[in-house]
Amino acid sequence: MGFRKNVGYISSILIALLFSNCILTSVSQNSLFEVEAKPIDKTSLQGKNDDVRTNVFEMANKLREATGEKTPNDYIVVLKDNNFLSSVRSLAGEAKSEGAALRHIYDHSLHGFAIRVPNEKVLEEIMKIPEVDYVQPDVKVKAFAQNLPTGINRVDGDLSSTKSGDGKGAVNVDIGIVDTGIDLNHPDLNVYRQVSFVSGTSSGNDDNGHGTAVAGVAAAKDDSQGVVGLAPGARLWAIKVLDSNGIGSSSDIIMGIDYVTQHAKEIDVVNLSFGAVGKNDALHKAIIKSVAAGVTYIAAAGNDGKDASSVFPASYPEVIAVSAIVDIDGKCGGKSSISTTVGKDDTFASFSNYGPVVDLAAPGVLVKTTTRGSSYTSFSSTSASTAHVTGAAALYKSEHPGASPSDIRNALRSLGSSPATTCDGNGHGYFTGDRDNNAEPLLYTAWASTTELAIRNPVSSPPFRSPFSQ
Repeated sequence: MGFRKNVGYISSILIALLFSNCILTSVSQNSLFEVEAKPIDKTSLQGKNDDVRTNVFEMANKLREATGEKTPNDYIVVLKDNNFLSSVRSLAGEAKSEGAALRHIYDHSLHGFAIRVPNEKVLEEIMKIPEVDYVQPDVKVKAFAQNLPTGINRVDGDLSSTKSGDGKGAVNVDIGIVDTGIDLNHPDLNVYRQVSFVSGTSSGNDDNGHGTAVAGVAAAKDDSQGVVGLAPGARLWAIKVLDSNGIGSSSDIIMGIDYVTQHAKEIDVVNLSFGAVGKNDALHKAIIKSVAAGVTYIAAAGNDGKDASSVFPASYPEVIAVSAIVDIDGKCGGKSSISTTVGKDDTFASFSNYGPVVDLAAPGVLVKTTTRGSSYTSFSSTSASTAHVTGAAALYKSEHPGASPSDIRNALRSLGSSPATTCDGNGHGYFTGDRDNNAEPLLYTAWASTTELAIRNPVSSPPFRSPFSQ
């Protein structure tokens, strides 16, 4: 009985084997190989691995570095240049749907927006959007100010075409002060427009004082009271991007640049007396586009006594970067016996940054100017020296409306005093103590010899008379 069971069991097995063999022989050899090869297809696995690596690489490539103090969870999203305003807003909405909080949309100087994300996963989803060119962290910048407390006379502003200090006249030009704002009610300042991009504020009114000080050096009215600027009475645009502590985020500053670019047919010259160390691709791209729209930007070199090549926005070749000198008596020659903690009369200020990126020097120590509360003060920094150049650039632009930003840079450099300039006893003369081999011209706003100017001026345009002579 047991044997029969075993025979039956074995017979069943043999029948099963025979049946399976019939099935196998009915399948071609190639088909068998195909079936067997699929689970171990190395080419397919390699392709998937390559796709993963590509995605990781693209994600890493889209996340740009921005050096400086970062604002946690805040990012600037820059879209590819072929995106128009409608698609920018649509993509910003898409980022919002992924969980991001929308802070700014850039319509003019940049295609993109600023966001705040709750976590890395949301950021990753946004970077996967095909239209995104790159994303960079939002970083903080600061106003270039020092609490030290005569500059218009030193650059012979009183001998310029507007005769700063004669108690009359105003310059027909528009200056953007991208800063802490401006005292909107100061009687010595012609504030024309105001706006704020700082969270928690509702106007361009100055809650720090830095922006008001810069505005006074550039454009205080010529009204026989207080102080006078290099472009007296110019229309001032108070564009607030820095808070009450003089600190601001690059995303807010880009929004300020975007606003300037929107009004590029109205705003002629912009003062940037702030900065940080490192790189900031998004801010640079915004400034490039704004300059291309015809706006001239003047930037402070910084107050750290080092090479400004690592400082933005001063290191951007599209801006006019400015260093600072000490001037006590408003005259060249270094004859004043009064000394300051940052240097003697007509010397390079010890706090000023320097280097090959610097285009011009100007007075930046104990500069008298306007301040909050309809009052006056003195301050020292490359912010002060930059404001001198801003006023001079605005004055030039008012007399040469067709001048491009590069025309203005070339003209101011050509007009400036050089190491070869012999001191004339007034403001036409150089300084000592420059920190490097880059002998940047010292700002000068009165010029007697149009012939010499034409020879030295590298601008490729028809000869013109000195913009600062009568």
